[in-house]
Amino acid sequence: MEVAAHEGHEFDISAMFDRVGHPARGRRGGGPGAATEIGRDDGAPMRGKGRQFVPHGRTVVMAFPGGAGYGPAEERDAAAVRRDLALGYISGATAREVYGMAAAEVEDVLARARLGELF
Repeated sequence: MEVAAHEGHEFDISAMFDRVGHPARGRRGGGPGAATEIGRDDGAPMRGKGRQFVPHGRTVVMAFPGGAGYGPAEERDAAAVRRDLALGYISGATAREVYGMAAAEVEDVLARARLGELF
């Protein structure tokens, strides 16, 4: 997500973000989640908590993670993985690298999803 003011204006942002330095941990063999990220478009870091000044012309860039995994990824139901891929909850790279889906199947699922076919 990106937040900026109108051209020529500056602003303050009151950050109240969790999981900046401590991403969620997986359970029962699940992988860890990602950390929340916050910074300016010029590379200047920002804190996860507190009021912070943003000069004119700058944008605040934030990335908010999902949760961590529950159980080993290789045990996840293949139909659920296809559905998550079709709905955009996971990327093609994640489907291949984490869940072991073949590249051809990833392309098939994405092509069918573009046609509006539901899983």
